[in-house]
Amino acid sequence: MLIKNGKVLIFEDGDVKIKKLDVRIKNDNIERIAEKIEPIKGEKTINATNKVIMPGLVNTHAHIAMSLFRATFEGCNLYTWLNDKVWPIEEHLTEEQVYNASMLSIVEMLSTGTTYVNDHYFISESIRKAVEDTKIRATITRVLMDNDGEKESNKRIQEFKKLYETRDNNNSLITYSVAPHSLYTCSDELLEISRKLALEYNLPIHIHFLESINEIDDIREKHNDLAINVLKQHFAGIHTILAHGVKLNSYDLKELKEMKCGISHNPISNFRLGCKIADITKYSKEGINIGLGTDGQGSGNNLDMFETMKIAALAQGGIHENEERIGAKEIIKMATIGGAKIVGLDNEIGSIEVGKKADIIIVNTEPKLDNIKIFPNNNIISNLVYNTSGTSVETTIVNGKILMENRKFNSLNIQKIIEDVKNLKHIK
Repeated sequence: MLIKNGKVLIFEDGDVKIKKLDVRIKNDNIERIAEKIEPIKGEKTINATNKVIMPGLVNTHAHIAMSLFRATFEGCNLYTWLNDKVWPIEEHLTEEQVYNASMLSIVEMLSTGTTYVNDHYFISESIRKAVEDTKIRATITRVLMDNDGEKESNKRIQEFKKLYETRDNNNSLITYSVAPHSLYTCSDELLEISRKLALEYNLPIHIHFLESINEIDDIREKHNDLAINVLKQHFAGIHTILAHGVKLNSYDLKELKEMKCGISHNPISNFRLGCKIADITKYSKEGINIGLGTDGQGSGNNLDMFETMKIAALAQGGIHENEERIGAKEIIKMATIGGAKIVGLDNEIGSIEVGKKADIIIVNTEPKLDNIKIFPNNNIISNLVYNTSGTSVETTIVNGKILMENRKFNSLNIQKIIEDVKNLKHIK
């Protein structure tokens, strides 16, 4: 297909630029980017006049099935929410509930511009089926923890092995990670098992890390060491994705620079659960790779990465009280190529470049009432971060396939997906 007459967001010479270019897609790849590409006979042509063509957004940390927990966090801190609301309900979730909730979440993501998601959950075969049915790009896993005993831990390990060993090697849209839940819910023995699994299968580690103030003492008590030292002991040399990282000090940052890791910044969830906000301006200056994530809807409210970009940018201003903070261009990078780098897919996705996978979204910026917030459009990049909603995404393309066009899904029955979740037992 050919996307013509649009304004393309590209990364060039370390900068973020908007240029009027056409983009040709062949099969699953971007084949050509140039001015005024002429259509080939029989080629599908999308007219992107008054629209921005940009890389699909990369959600580096989410819990796909947690649409069931939307608006369950009121009045809770992190530990109370997990112990009293989430974990007791999760014990009784069924495969049907997880599949239907995952379908809803994935539609939410695709319809708001996310083309890749890094999941961190369980009942994972149901999640995998939803990923397959919707054709989003995703990294999935089976979360590991042993704070409730060895028997349950062994069961989770076997579930993870089964998930990975029954994968479809021909499905390039789905990759895998090893996901110990956190340092405060995993013993040294389970962390070492996680390390061995990551090495055996050549997979990254995806783990919650220093999300709340209580973790610092809890980890020291459980492992008799600082969190950063425990992390290094078990995962040094392994590609590691750290979710949150809001409590990092200068020593932590110094040690993280020596590891193969990046941080998934989830500002809305951290705000909502009172966890503080990571100083990603400082982290970036220290050379730490940063991506953005939504977390699950229970704490993150929704999966709209445009909203995440806005809050991430504004929060840094609140931390620094001056202009020495990251701006819209840096935030755009974190939501695209930066996130792709964190999850190890930056050679395939995260930017519009010849040879990369065609994961592309088209954002409507035409002058009309629904876009009144962006006018006058003096700075397109700034408006994408501060004044654009995910519902402005008009077309979503993953791996060269149009999944949503003109706000309509080609192969999914959206009303049925909504009804299926409405008919599930309500979570309170």
